[in-house]
Amino acid sequence: MKWHQRKFTFMVIPDANSSVIRFQVSSAAILAGIVLIAALGAAAVTSYLMYRGNSEQIGTLERKLSASANESDAVIAVKDDRIEELQSQLAGLSDQAKDVQSRMDALGKLESQLKEMAGIGGKDGSSAGNVPSANDEGDYSMDGGGTGGEELPVTEEAMDDLVDETSDFFAVLNEQLRLLKPQLEATQKAVQTHQKALAVTPTIWPTDSRRVTSLFGIRRDPFTHRAKYHAGIDIAADTGEPVYAAADGTVVIAEKDSTHGNYIMLDHGKGIKTRYLHLSLIGTKVGAKVKKGDLIGEVGSTGRSTGPHLHYEVNVNGSNIDPRPYLNADRRENG
Repeated sequence: MKWHQRKFTFMVIPDANSSVIRFQVSSAAILAGIVLIAALGAAAVTSYLMYRGNSEQIGTLERKLSASANESDAVIAVKDDRIEELQSQLAGLSDQAKDVQSRMDALGKLESQLKEMAGIGGKDGSSAGNVPSANDEGDYSMDGGGTGGEELPVTEEAMDDLVDETSDFFAVLNEQLRLLKPQLEATQKAVQTHQKALAVTPTIWPTDSRRVTSLFGIRRDPFTHRAKYHAGIDIAADTGEPVYAAADGTVVIAEKDSTHGNYIMLDHGKGIKTRYLHLSLIGTKVGAKVKKGDLIGEVGSTGRSTGPHLHYEVNVNGSNIDPRPYLNADRRENG
């Protein structure tokens, strides 16, 4: 009998008082059972190994996913910080634009003041202060002062408005700069011309003393007590006090006679001359070029004089005029 045709008898004895249970199983069935059990075992082992491998892969993926999420959170946080930083920089740039606008307006006002002071305002009154301005709500300055207020989140719409506003500010500033340069150059030339004219105009006091003892015009002569014409003004001062050139000019007389004593005449051009009489000392010579405020002599009482003083004259186109309207500054203010 072949092996697969054999049968095996199995007896099951539940207990001593129970009947014996017998059953036969063919060798093929037993073999099939063994194979089935082996297959089930192999499947279980395979499933276990696959589960463990998948579990490790899932754990690895979970860790990678967690790390990626953390990296994403970090990147988002960095980007959020960068966005806030850029917003802050934009706000600062907007403040700077307003501050520059304010300073540009101040520069325009200064130019207008310089023109007014120099008496060189244009016929149309044009100046740097007339260029377009984005700062129409009043003065704006970043210098000093307190700040405060509630801190609120910035909306995207508000940031867009700030971008547009700042862009407009810089557009206006560019236009101002374009217009301001030729205007300032014209003002510079005008001021330089005015300064040259001012330099040869006798506007400063010829002495440190301001004590006028005799005015220009008709007066009683100090010697004869008769009415006489006084061609200048007398400024009382101590002997030896300095006498200054009232304007830029050339020394055309530096001599002495019995009436004028030691005296000097300066020619300032454009028909203007000044004379300085009764000096104790002549500190210059004919042909010398002097600048406004230069020391040219010393106060004295030479010639027809009753005491130390400076007789000072201003002559325009051959006629003596009252010097007092010219005396509006001293040599220190003149620079």
